[in-house]
Amino acid sequence: MKPDPGHREAAALRDYVEAVAELLRVEPAASWSEPGDPSTAYIALSQQDPRHPGRLLMAAWSSDTGWCVALEPDRGEPPEVLAAWPAPRRPAPAVVARRIHEALRSPDPT
Repeated sequence: MKPDPGHREAAALRDYVEAVAELLRVEPAASWSEPGDPSTAYIALSQQDPRHPGRLLMAAWSSDTGWCVALEPDRGEPPEVLAAWPAPRRPAPAVVARRIHEALRSPDPT
């Protein structure tokens, strides 16, 4: 039996997102990815932004828009993006992790 043609793309995306999560010290279970048009990914971050007490943060990726750090949405609102990196769309996991760490240390990551 031949594997699903999208299986390789889904596995590569999952491995990429899990590599970023590992560098951020996030368990793989706190991340997901979905291949498609566009492909998307999500990583739950344990850090909080001091400017938004009590709000959780997330890292999100889209093949259309690249990576961003945002506040987790509350009650159906869209995520509030705190920092974004539209290019390159799919940088190495170490680059993504470094950018996220820097944004979380910065007093104003935007």
